[in-house]
Amino acid sequence: MVNLQTQTRYVLRSVWQDLIKRKFGTFLTVLVIAASLTIPTVSYLLWKNTSQAAAEFYPEPELTVYLHKNLAEKDVEGVVNQIRHFDTDKIESLNYISRQQSLDEFRSWSGFGDALDILDDNPLPAVVVLKPKKDFTSPENMIAFRDGLQKIKGVQEVRLDNGWLEKLTALTQLIARVAITCTLLMFVAVFLVIGNSVRSDVSNSRASIEVMQLLGATDHFISRPFIYTGMIYGLLGSLLAMLFSLATISYFTGVVRYVADMFTVSFEIHGFDFSEILLIVVLSIFLGWLSAKIATNRHIQKIGAKY
Repeated sequence: MVNLQTQTRYVLRSVWQDLIKRKFGTFLTVLVIAASLTIPTVSYLLWKNTSQAAAEFYPEPELTVYLHKNLAEKDVEGVVNQIRHFDTDKIESLNYISRQQSLDEFRSWSGFGDALDILDDNPLPAVVVLKPKKDFTSPENMIAFRDGLQKIKGVQEVRLDNGWLEKLTALTQLIARVAITCTLLMFVAVFLVIGNSVRSDVSNSRASIEVMQLLGATDHFISRPFIYTGMIYGLLGSLLAMLFSLATISYFTGVVRYVADMFTVSFEIHGFDFSEILLIVVLSIFLGWLSAKIATNRHIQKIGAKY
């Protein structure tokens, strides 16, 4: 066990020294990896902040139930009780507005008080405003809830204020799909960049690999430095990508704050938390290990096939 740890430290030290010797090539490789990883990370941050802004600023959807105007007061109470007990698990709150309250509210803000006095009858219906619980505010649940309320006798119409909800859901889904697509494409790019760099290292070390194979070294022993190189590429590329992402966030923070002040709201762009950074770094290291292992094994086997 101690011998293995000593060998690992020796190999890592040798790999690191070799990367420093050809610092310009190493820098270019890490820069390409970081640029490739920055695109999906910024896309993820865009989706994350869009979702948080939607949850923070957009009002929760409501159902407005209009009752028939010809219902007697007793019948109205019965219909309201049916609505209240229609599906108690989904209802957060219920607000009943009588016909007279509707008329008084309309009179207060419309400016048509004199015109309303001419009418013989109140033209406005009684209204029940339902606020569903957060667990049932998806478009599918709201539509099903609306259709069920529409079947209650005495209900004239049920309106669902979900236009903004559908648009917002479509926008967040679009951003999520763009982020996923960018992530997959950029991971493929990182895989190819690391694999190509390691393949070049193997080709440049062909003579030393042939000597080690003649001396009986196993493919696993020969491939270790190259696999560690791929893992280091992934580590350095992910850390540099985090810096690029933070720089992007800092650049847009002032603009977002200015726009938020124009709308008299308070909103801050959120960056990565520790768990997200750790996940990106681990995935990048794993991607470097996988691409380096595949590239190394293929070329070492080709070299060994001649002996």
